[in-house]
This record gives sequence, structure tokens and C-alpha cells, in this order.
Amino acid sequence: MKKLSEYSANKEKFFGFTLAEVLITLGIIGVVAALTIPALMTANKAHRLKSQYLKSYSTLQQILKFMEEDGTSYDPRDFDSDTNSYYKIFGKYIKGALDCGTKSGAFQSGNNRPCYTAGRWGDYDDRPSYKTYTGKKSEGQLFESGQWLLPDGTLLLFYTQNRWHPTVITIDINGYNSPPNRLGYDLFTFQYISNGSGGEYRPAGAFGTDFTDMDKYCSLNSSDSWNGVGCAVKAKDNSDYFKWVVKNVK
Repeated sequence: MKKLSEYSANKEKFFGFTLAEVLITLGIIGVVAALTIPALMTANKAHRLKSQYLKSYSTLQQILKFMEEDGTSYDPRDFDSDTNSYYKIFGKYIKGALDCGTKSGAFQSGNNRPCYTAGRWGDYDDRPSYKTYTGKKSEGQLFESGQWLLPDGTLLLFYTQNRWHPTVITIDINGYNSPPNRLGYDLFTFQYISNGSGGEYRPAGAFGTDFTDMDKYCSLNSSDSWNGVGCAVKAKDNSDYFKWVVKNVK
């Protein structure tokens, strides 16, 4: 058995670290945390946005498939005489979706409602507008032909005018009440393209769409009111797109 004097002399071996050692360790942990936590937060946010984008794009494709199987037209040219009714057919294929209306009849339930009514949407111009890729006020015309609010908060916004204008559906992947509400960040546009067998919605910026000029429609140097629309194709095809956006688009 060790003597008490021997135990006292070697008490540091039994009772662990000195205060200085603890402070040094905590300092190292703090430095490591300061370096890694922001990166982890950025990666998590980028992953969440990417998942929401892919889910929204998949939902759009599923709706078209259901409509096709049901024999329902989703070609906007078939609604040329009543373009605002085009968005109506989509709601029939979304369980629990809320009809937010059009620019002339937006959903009315107070200023905290999750539908988009800023810009060209009547009495609610004081509400924050959707923004371009660079943070400027976007062209409200892009969202004026009807909206559907999905149960998960996703918002589908339609622009259908006539056969001489592109028909697009813009998807707010995390909802209007969740910022930054910016084209190319959490707001993505898909254009209807007719083909020999019918038609499809392609990410804006893809071949055949009206937004392939990336210097104009997906650039931090563009001042165009639709800047960011063309980023939808990058979000689909570039696996690191959302990581770049979260880090660089402020």
C-alpha cells in the first residue's frame, strides 16, 4: 500500500489536468469549432436547399404524369382564351393544395399569409417582393397567372399569357415566408417546351428554353429583372451549385 506522503506527492497523476492544461484544451476546441461550424452550417443549408429543389422538381414531373394518364391537357396552348384557368388544372392533382388565386384575386387572409401578393398583386405592394439573383426587385409579371400552395409550404407560381409568350412555372421551394426569396437561390423557374410527343417542363436555362443566356439570366453581374431564372438548369445539373450559392450569393 502506498504511503500517504507518496500519494500526495503524485496527486497530479491521480486527479488529471492542471488548470492551464484545461484552458489550453478549451482554446484549441474553440478554434476548431470556429473553423468547422460555419462550414458545417453552410453544407447543411446547401443540402437542405438541394433536397427541396429536387423534391419540387419531382413533384412537378409527377403532376404532369398524372395529368397525362388522366387524359388531361397540360399544354398551355389549349388554354389560350383563358390563360388564368391554366393553373387551375394543376390543383386537382395536388392533395391538400391551397388555391392562392391570380393577381386579380389573390388569396385573402391577412398580411402573414404564405401566398405571394407583392409587386403587381394589388393592395399588398408593401409586402416584400421576390428578388433577382443579385437581390434586386424581380419582375412581378412572372408570378401573376395563379398560385398553388402545397401542404409542405412549397409555392407554385404560374405565368401563362398566350402562345407568343413562354409559359413558366416558378417554384418557391421553401415558401414565401422563408427568405431569401431570390431567383436562383430558393426560387426556380421551369418552362413548358412542346415536342413531337406532347410537351415537358424544362429547367429554365436548359436547351430550348428562352433563358439560355447565362450572362443575362444567371449572373452576379446582370441587372436584368429576370436574372436568376436561368439558374434552374445549373441547380439541376451541377452537384455543387447550392454550396456555391450559399457561400457567394449574399
